[in-house]
Amino acid sequence: MVARTHGLHTPRKARMTRLATMMALLLCATGSLRAEDLAVERVLAWYHLLRPTEKDLAVYRLNWTGSLDEAQQRAAREGRPICLVIIHSKYGDIASGHC
Repeated sequence: MVARTHGLHTPRKARMTRLATMMALLLCATGSLRAEDLAVERVLAWYHLLRPTEKDLAVYRLNWTGSLDEAQQRAAREGRPICLVIIHSKYGDIASGHC
């Protein structure tokens, strides 16, 4: 015959008490972290992962000219070649470099 123990000292109740205590301690430890702080940190982490490098952004620092006549005059003056970019897009804007 197996003796039964009653009260708090059963293995199952002891595990549940331990689990509840750990959960309460975890909740107290993370209580100072607010949801919006975590969201900001997540957005910043993705921003730093996906942000283009300086090399990727170099095309936006070029000194673009808006017309072929200006480009020809400047190329002759500076002794440089012309890079002609034709934007065939409804929303293209050569001044900003976006197509």
